[in-house]
Parts: sequence; C-alpha cells; structure tokens
Amino acid sequence: MKPCILLQTDFSLTWSAVASMKGVIKIVDPALDVQDICHEIKNFDPWEASMSLNTVEPYWPKGSIFVSVVDPGVGTERKASVALLNDGNYVVTPDNGTLTHLFHRVGVKEIREIDETVNRYRAQEEVSVFHGRDIFAYCAARLASGCITFEQVGREYPVEKIVICEEYHKRPVLGNRSANGFIQSGLKHFGGIQINITNEEWKQCGFRLGDIVHTTITHNGRTVFENDILYHEAFGCVEKSEPILYCGSSRYLCLDCNMDNFMRKYGIESGKEWEIAFAVRKMQL
Repeated sequence: MKPCILLQTDFSLTWSAVASMKGVIKIVDPALDVQDICHEIKNFDPWEASMSLNTVEPYWPKGSIFVSVVDPGVGTERKASVALLNDGNYVVTPDNGTLTHLFHRVGVKEIREIDETVNRYRAQEEVSVFHGRDIFAYCAARLASGCITFEQVGREYPVEKIVICEEYHKRPVLGNRSANGFIQSGLKHFGGIQINITNEEWKQCGFRLGDIVHTTITHNGRTVFENDILYHEAFGCVEKSEPILYCGSSRYLCLDCNMDNFMRKYGIESGKEWEIAFAVRKMQL
C-alpha cells in the first residue's frame, strides 16, 4: 500500500489553493490517498505549524508523508526540504521552523533539500509564490507514488542545520505549586489556549486535581486577565462559561471555558508576548 499524504497549510479553504495542491498530487498518481490536517494555521506562523504536526504525527502509520506549507519566505533562499524522521514518517516543508517540535520529540534521521530541477511541477504559468503546489505537493506525490526514492529528493544536508523556532528556547519557569510560561497557540474554533508547559512538567510542579490556581495573563507586560481557576480533568467540572485548567490531549497544559470561547470572551491571543503565570491559591486536600 502506498503511503498517505497529509496536508497542512495556512491557506484556509476559502479559495482554490488546497484543491490545486490535491490536483497536482492526483496528476502524479490518481491512486494516492490525500487527507487534510488543518488549513487554518495562523498566517505566516511556522511555530503553530510545528505544534500542529507534533500533535497529529504520532497517530498515523509509519511511512506517512506530511506536507506542511506555512511559508512566509516563499521564493527566497530558505530551503524546501523533505525530512525523514526517526520513526519512519516524512515531512515535506519549507525548513523555516516547522520541524521544531518533531526535531526535539521524535528526531530527524536525515533531511534533504528538494532538487527543483527534477522535483518541481511545471505549470502553464511560471510563478515563484506557489511552492505549496509546484514543489511540496508535487515532490510528496512523487515520493509517495514511488517515482523517486528519498535519496532522489535532492542533496542531503546536516540535521544540525535545521531551523528551530525561537519560541522553543523560551522555556517555562517551573516552581513548587507555581509555573510561568506563554500562550503558544489558540484553538480558533473553540477558543481554548495551549501553554508551553507540558502535562508532565505541570504535574512535576505539584499541582493536583481540584486545586484553585491564581492565573494571570499579560501582554507585553500589561495585565489583561487575572482570575482564580479550577484545575481539573474535564470541562464539565465547572459551570457553563466558567474557565478551567486541564491537561490537554496535545500533551500540553490548556485553559478553556466550558461551552464558551475563552479567547473571544477575554480578548486573548497567542504568541510569545502573551505570558501566563500560575500559583496555587487554594490547594486540594
């Protein structure tokens, strides 16, 4: 069976870009299975793309090919690449930070720069701003169909040269029943936020289910939210519209509202400028 191709972009589905990528894949091999991850990644944000890939990648069969196109540097000297992960999956992406989380969690066995002289779709028009269709989708299809081997993608370069997002180096500060971090992503549909504190790190700080946690969010040093919030297992542990802290399925600490949109309700966004601090106000006995 040929590997599945999974697509992720910041293109949205409101115009033809994603369909064009899928069309090029089908031109290479109509039998290829193409699935969507998400096309609502925050515009021009490789960090959010990296987190999204990290959340999805473990749950697909080994040998799957992930195509992630969040590419603010399209047409510049940034590398178009295919990474072979240590677990056998592939990621086809601009090397601009999208590999950050997978690099640290799974590891990259080998990475190659796509040779555009052979692995580029030649459309009727000559353009340099739709590499999602002409390079990434096309090369992924050639790899998935068996038209090329991984070695034929292009020249290998050192994995140590892979670009890592600067946000990764902004580590959380962990204490005894306290923690500080930043809002690394927001779920647009439901309005919950994800903190750069893993579930494991959170528990190592000594937080226990039922704790009331004083939570402060600042944006560029200005306090925009401050409240005491219950830490528990599920949304239903609080009343409707009330906020709750919980360990998310993404393996990171999350803050949401029960049947409400936390981000919209409190005017919260994501990014390294959005810092968050936690301290136990009342402990579960």
